[in-house]
Amino acid sequence: MPRFPLLRLLSLMMCLAVWMPARQAHAQKPRPSAQKSQRQAPAEKPGYDDPSMLEPSEMTVEPSDEMNSDDSSEEESSEDTPRAGRGKNRKGQKGRDEEAAPPVDEKPATLTVETKPPPPAAAPVVRPPPPPILAPRVTDADLQAAWDKWRKAVAALDMESARKAQQELVSLKDDVAALDMESLSIGFIRAAEGRRKANDGAGALQLLQHAVSLSPNLPYARLALAEAHARRSPGDVGAYSQELKAALVVMLKDPRYRRPALADLGAVFLVAVLATAAVVGGVLFLRRARFFFHDFHHLFPRAAARWQSAALAVLLLIGTPVALRLGLVPVLLILLVSVSFYLSKLERAVGAVLLVAAAFVPFAAGKIAQTSAFAGTVAEDVYMLERGGLSAEVVAARVRARSEDKEYKIEFAELFSLGRFEARRGRLDEAIAHYKAASAMSSAPHAALLTNWANALLAKGDTDEAARKYAEASAADPGLAAPAFNLAEVYRRRAAVAPDSEIGSENQKARDALQAAQRLDSSLLMWQRPPEDRLLMNRLLLAPVLVEADLPPTDDPEAGARVEAQLSRRLLGGGSGLTAWGLPVLGALLAFGLGFAGQSMKASRECEKCGRPVCRRCDKELGVASKMCAQCVNAFSRKGAVEARVRARKQIEIERHRQWESGVSYAVGALVSGAGHLFQGLPVRGTLYAFFFLFAVSGVLLRSGVLRAPYGEAPLYLKLAPLLLLLIPLHLLTLRGLYRRQNE
Repeated sequence: MPRFPLLRLLSLMMCLAVWMPARQAHAQKPRPSAQKSQRQAPAEKPGYDDPSMLEPSEMTVEPSDEMNSDDSSEEESSEDTPRAGRGKNRKGQKGRDEEAAPPVDEKPATLTVETKPPPPAAAPVVRPPPPPILAPRVTDADLQAAWDKWRKAVAALDMESARKAQQELVSLKDDVAALDMESLSIGFIRAAEGRRKANDGAGALQLLQHAVSLSPNLPYARLALAEAHARRSPGDVGAYSQELKAALVVMLKDPRYRRPALADLGAVFLVAVLATAAVVGGVLFLRRARFFFHDFHHLFPRAAARWQSAALAVLLLIGTPVALRLGLVPVLLILLVSVSFYLSKLERAVGAVLLVAAAFVPFAAGKIAQTSAFAGTVAEDVYMLERGGLSAEVVAARVRARSEDKEYKIEFAELFSLGRFEARRGRLDEAIAHYKAASAMSSAPHAALLTNWANALLAKGDTDEAARKYAEASAADPGLAAPAFNLAEVYRRRAAVAPDSEIGSENQKARDALQAAQRLDSSLLMWQRPPEDRLLMNRLLLAPVLVEADLPPTDDPEAGARVEAQLSRRLLGGGSGLTAWGLPVLGALLAFGLGFAGQSMKASRECEKCGRPVCRRCDKELGVASKMCAQCVNAFSRKGAVEARVRARKQIEIERHRQWESGVSYAVGALVSGAGHLFQGLPVRGTLYAFFFLFAVSGVLLRSGVLRAPYGEAPLYLKLAPLLLLLIPLHLLTLRGLYRRQNE
């Protein structure tokens, strides 16, 4: 009996062994759809990963697991159905079928063939359109409300609300694509100054960082941030030196701040030129005045005293030009002409050049005033619209009124900036109208205009016209990355609604356009696409700005003429243009030429021993080429002509003269660097030293500037530090060199 249960168990195990491999093979068999998706999986590509770029194979809907399980169950049931009739139950099933079947008619049945209708054609796949591009509706009132919210939060010491208001301001700035919010940044700078005085360095630094984020092109914000870094960690030179460099870069790039800085620099330069001319002319006259007074005395009778002739000479040289209000340059010219007989050729040349330069100072000042004008001009309105910050709506209304005035000739830059401002604020229809008017005024295709125009069209939904404008912009300026970058968005939108057969080509075009833009501008490699539910036009598309070359002319001839006339009255005695500077130029040439006639006019010259005048009128026995006076000739050249004690007395006089000359040269050199070298007979070196010294002094005196930039001025240390670094070492080195020369 025990053998029978073992035989039954053995047969059961053999059945299980046969059944399990078949079941596993059926479970491991891959589905056709899965194999197809594995074969068609595209390789990953480097670069920007756009979720809207989908290939046709990637858009195929694969059956879910539930569908597969249902199909398999149906297959199993269909396979099990014929097997159910086999074996022992087959006869019973057949009997039941025969009992349930109706009686069969004995008549022969006719054969009928049923034709099945063809399967209906598959309906085309309808995909949802891409999300629309949104145009923000932000006004100056919204920006002001966010600013008021921050101020109230700060006043209530609600730091969390203040932080949210700061983030809202930055978000609104990005929404309207404003380049700078200068007035708001100045408010943050002033608030940071209050935090600093309250010993809250971290809070001040945070506010200044927000000021820079709101106005990255405001030099004062970056300078304040650099100062905060220096106060917080003086050893971190890289932090504040980087901000100082950025401040200088943006100041040189921005015409609104560059022009006042250049005007101040030009004013300092012109003042230094005038001061150098005055110092050089005065030192040369002081050095040779006694020879002029000596020769001038010969014009009077012998009974006249020397002090009388000297007083009359001073009255004629200085008193008369001052009384007649001839100006500074004629006075210097008269002084140079009076001593031209006694100056060397190099000294006369230096004096003449400086006089000519001083005569052109009014003309140069007028040009500086004419070219540096920016405030109150049409260019400033264009600048404010391009920045797109707070109070730009007021400027837009002013420009819009000028565009509607038929008597006013509107500029291309005004229409361009007005359209760009309106597009960034969501008024697309008005922007397109102004873009169209600006395009009619342009003689050649303007790439920036076409790109911004296409952006407005794309936001309106006209992708075909936008693509055409982008292509024209790329052809007009192949180096501009914005048209190609925005064209990629057009192709992505086409791919989203294209048939399956065209999706791949449209996505490939989008990738090619994006790669072309990234080659032109490497910063686009780090660009982040905004979320699909908030595709703002100003965040999604690039809108190139108006370059400075397209700004309207800012020259103000009237301002330049006023400045030139005012300085001409002060420096040249009146007049302007050729009549003003022509006479000083002729006088300088005359002063240079008169020096060659000194010998024929029997002008006196300096004795190389004692420094007294060598005059042939006083001592007719002197030769024409004599370099010593009569006393030095008798004392040192003629043996036995004078006694030894007279020769010793003359030697003492020569030593006193040398000490006096050294003392005077050192004194004037201590007052003005280079003046001592001029007094010692070194005109070129002394003039250069004097100019650089006086340039630094003029910069210190004019530290407040002559033309103010908006929102304040640069910190005082930024102006004084370079000037003092030039002034102090130069002055000390010139005194040292002068002292060594005197003691050689």
